[in-house]
Amino acid sequence: MKAKQVIFAIIRIAIGLFFIASAILKIFTVKEFELYIYSYGIFNYTLCSLFARCLIAFEMCAGLCLALRWWYRLAWWLMQISLLGFTVFLIFAQLRGDANCHCMGDFVELNPLQSMIKNFVIMALLLVIRNQENWNFKFGKIIKPLIVIIVAAVPFIVVPPEVLYNKIYSSDRNINTPVFEKALTDSTFYNCYPIIRPNYEYDSTTFVAEQKPLELQGRNVLMFAHAGCKYCREGAKRMSMFFRENKLDRRRCKILIFGNYPPLSTYEFIQATEGFGFEYREINPITSLDIVDGQFPTFTLMQDDSIVKSFDLWGLEESTIKEFFETEPIINKQ
Repeated sequence: MKAKQVIFAIIRIAIGLFFIASAILKIFTVKEFELYIYSYGIFNYTLCSLFARCLIAFEMCAGLCLALRWWYRLAWWLMQISLLGFTVFLIFAQLRGDANCHCMGDFVELNPLQSMIKNFVIMALLLVIRNQENWNFKFGKIIKPLIVIIVAAVPFIVVPPEVLYNKIYSSDRNINTPVFEKALTDSTFYNCYPIIRPNYEYDSTTFVAEQKPLELQGRNVLMFAHAGCKYCREGAKRMSMFFRENKLDRRRCKILIFGNYPPLSTYEFIQATEGFGFEYREINPITSLDIVDGQFPTFTLMQDDSIVKSFDLWGLEESTIKEFFETEPIINKQ
């Protein structure tokens, strides 16, 4: 009987620690996790950012409560129901052909089928240890809720949601206007890759490079980026999703980019961000640094050749991009 209790305790603690580890791995790659949730088009990006952290907080708290036998029956049922719900979701992910379901972050890649098998194993082990008693101790009614609240707050403190960060810290990114206006009137942005076609069969991309002036008629989004910058790639991937989900004209997004070995670095940038259809222009690194004061990425909303608003990655929100194009003035073409 004692050996059986020890085995059950090991299984219980192992499952709890597995949930906690899964949550911690997601924290390290929370940007990729929230982008993955957003790719399903159920919520806007702000809600996906909050929802991702709520899922992480849930996993950490459920794992902690199961391992320590705090509110054990509640934690047990919540785990079983959540695993069942995750498994249903994974069926859709498998049908969609996702290569990584982000269940363990980006450090341990699992495809949907592998993750479903993992869930079934955990659900079976939970059935084995379903009959466990709560662990009660002195001052537990005070200590347990306090610790759970602290643990639940970890994802929001370590990687704050941008919707909150924006309200507290962020301000519009200033552009060096004289340098920017001069760049618009000379040949700075003439190196253009307007036609970029992916060939998924051979994992390649076709560039048709041109030399032509930058046209800024109507409303456009300019993004200043460095091809090797991970934050630039994150911003471009978000922008790609925003344009796709809101059915915006992708030619209205113009990415001014520099890298070590263009166009190779530009190709890698496009592949990583799924940014096909945007207009890419090569920019001199020194000019780019002067315009945005070395802050990459920087986004600028343009009405013709006039700056409407500029901001950094923290200010990039789906609602801002959507409303900017929805309120575009109607031009009489007669």
